[in-house]
Amino acid sequence: MAEDNNLQEEIDALKSDLANLRSDISELTGAVRDMGYAKAGEWRGSVEDELNERREDLRRAMGAARDRGRWAEEEFEQRVNDHPWGSLLAALGVGFILAKVMERGERR
Repeated sequence: MAEDNNLQEEIDALKSDLANLRSDISELTGAVRDMGYAKAGEWRGSVEDELNERREDLRRAMGAARDRGRWAEEEFEQRVNDHPWGSLLAALGVGFILAKVMERGERR
């Protein structure tokens, strides 16, 4: 009977240890999950910051390209206005050359 009591005490102690272990594992799982969420939030913030920087760089580059395009267009118009006959002859010459190249391509 003493053996039965001793065995029952050991079983109870094991049950208590298992309950404590379950509780510890549950707490550890929660802590790891919380750390994961915190780290994911940090990474997401970092990625969003980087994305915003790249987006702003792209906007600046597009603005600069637009400005250069406008400048080139204005420069072209100014040259045509300054030399209308030369521009007309150049356009005719380019058109003639393109027509010959296309005509040659059709013969092949």
